[in-house]
Amino acid sequence: MKVMIFSHESDLDGLYSAAIGLLRYPQAMTIFLGYGVENFQKLGNFIYSATHYSSERGLIIIADLGLNDDLIDTCKQIFSDAIQNGWKIMWVDHHPWSQQAIDTVKSLVQIVLDVSGNKCTADLMHETLLPDNALAGWLARMAHTMDFFTKDQYLTPISELIRYYQTYPDFYDRLSGLARKTTKGILWDVEMQTDYNDYVRLRDGAKEQVYATMQIRQVGRLNVAYVQSSPYLQSSLFSEEVFARTNADLVMFYSMKGKVSIRRNNNSISCRDVAANLPEGGGHAYAAGATFKSDPADIPAVISELEAAVIKALPSQL
Repeated sequence: MKVMIFSHESDLDGLYSAAIGLLRYPQAMTIFLGYGVENFQKLGNFIYSATHYSSERGLIIIADLGLNDDLIDTCKQIFSDAIQNGWKIMWVDHHPWSQQAIDTVKSLVQIVLDVSGNKCTADLMHETLLPDNALAGWLARMAHTMDFFTKDQYLTPISELIRYYQTYPDFYDRLSGLARKTTKGILWDVEMQTDYNDYVRLRDGAKEQVYATMQIRQVGRLNVAYVQSSPYLQSSLFSEEVFARTNADLVMFYSMKGKVSIRRNNNSISCRDVAANLPEGGGHAYAAGATFKSDPADIPAVISELEAAVIKALPSQL
């Protein structure tokens, strides 16, 4: 049986979710994607090629990618076509979905969602595909530690290595290689250390550059840090450094590609609520992402647009 695993390209949860899928289906092809319309169009192209140019039937697993309402019609068309060609689809995710999204695709795919807010996707992959597999259990626990920043165990700096590999044109192959190594219990090796040493030099240089762009503004009672992001900085990890340095309540990393990552330092505001006021916004209360409409080169316009999204998301008491 042919198997395709689509997983999130940017973090440990996406990588280890794919690895757990590979433990269950070693023959699977892995594809790593981000959020947004463009990436779901890529997903559709991959699925169309697999389901139309081969008579063999198979299984599609989508992991750690949320379904925003603006993508519902696109996904419905993709899945309906795949099902007509004899394929089955499973979608495993821990991001909040609207009831409309669930109702639209539940007749087309097997949906495995976490409604508690206490699990990462690797947790769900472990429970659903390999509940008795010890390695899958360890991978799920490590992904959980990283996703929720519980700091209850040591983790290799693989999240930063994932970020580094995204700067390479062959990042599909590099992330797939990491996932394959993981299925063998290899969590770090000499090749990864060598690449990481190269990355550290680029990361430290990037920190100096982005700190020079940082602006901190008061929005209501919140201090919000606006920072131009870098392809060499992992948002969740770097946000901890920004919070420690500035005591900001919220940080918004905006990129020259028109994307923004949002992280918070306390529970007084939801990152997801902020992202909901921007195009293609989605994520969690503690971490979210979106795009923006302003010209990325026009920094004042970008910050004004992001600030407006924060203002709309402010609770009344703030």
